[in-house]
Amino acid sequence: MILKNKAFTLVEIMIWILIVSIVVISWFDAFAKIGIWKINLIEKTNMQKDSFYFSEKLFQIIKEWGTIDYEEYFNRNVLWTTFWSWHYNISSWFWNFWWWWIFWTTTYWNSYYYCRSNNWTKMWTSGCVTSFNDNDWNPDLDVNNYSWVQQRYWEYSYQFIDYNSNFDADLWDEDSDLKVIWDDDDEFLWDGPNAFTSWTDIKELYLISWDKKTRTLIRWNVNVDPNKPTASTCSINASNVITWSWCIWTVEFLKLEGVDWWMDHIATSVDSTQNDWLIDTWLIDKQFTWMTNVDETTSVVAGSDGNSYWKPIFPTGINVTEFRVYPYPNVDSKYFWKNPNPSTNISPYVIVNLKIKPSWETRKKLKNEGREINFNSTINLTDIYSK
Repeated sequence: MILKNKAFTLVEIMIWILIVSIVVISWFDAFAKIGIWKINLIEKTNMQKDSFYFSEKLFQIIKEWGTIDYEEYFNRNVLWTTFWSWHYNISSWFWNFWWWWIFWTTTYWNSYYYCRSNNWTKMWTSGCVTSFNDNDWNPDLDVNNYSWVQQRYWEYSYQFIDYNSNFDADLWDEDSDLKVIWDDDDEFLWDGPNAFTSWTDIKELYLISWDKKTRTLIRWNVNVDPNKPTASTCSINASNVITWSWCIWTVEFLKLEGVDWWMDHIATSVDSTQNDWLIDTWLIDKQFTWMTNVDETTSVVAGSDGNSYWKPIFPTGINVTEFRVYPYPNVDSKYFWKNPNPSTNISPYVIVNLKIKPSWETRKKLKNEGREINFNSTINLTDIYSK
């Protein structure tokens, strides 16, 4: 009987050892899962904090750095609006000009062109990009088509002036000084063309400060995510269809500094209209290049190479899967006040839509794709507070 009890005790002990082992293993497994859950929770919290913080940073940049830059939108609209990687793929030159890709030269591209009625037809109020135009240095009957051509800064404002309002046959040179401007027949129409299409996502946001010396450009850009799975690729087809899970999308910005160096963009060469209080050269802001922007040897003139200087607003752990901008109105009320439509004579504003998900960098920590977060904001634009 004693032996039986001892045997039963040994079996019982073995069972208890098994039970304790199961409990201990379960406890360690639960503890590990708690650790994973804790890490996951922390990463989710950090993701949400970063999403809100950097979205607010974007909205603050828009709010404080100016109002709608109608000149740049007019430039873009006349030039070309095709895009690649979800931003425009043809450089607008940011209103700068060069000769065969050389900025610092006294040989530069066309001068401004001006709108004027001819001697048999009154000019329309829709601008003169394709007709009713001439330049200041050669008043004649020639009409040029400036579509798909980079424009000069201030060209949009000239679209609202008829320099031959009496549409007579004096070749638009009322005082015979071989110039079409500054004559008695010049008339401010206070009505003109749209700078962009209303109520559509125009892809990029262009802002300008109150003193017209600082411009801020914001765009959406897509690149290969360096943390993506090795076998995956980031592909963009001809229709701009992108597989987001293989790419990283972000919002970038670029600041430009305006200087009055005339059309040759050379500070050390004093020209006839240099220092005439009209900005005609745009430099990459020195905060983006770490140069001094004192003269042409210590500056970067904004052009096609501007792609090298855009800076991301969001960190690499965030994937901005959607960025839409809807500025309004699409005409500058400073020049458009004669038009009776009250919907366009209002303070400019922009509607911004954002969608954010974790990038592959964060998804590796979360062990899942994460939830998409939507942000929508309507921002009143004013140059009063602009920097």
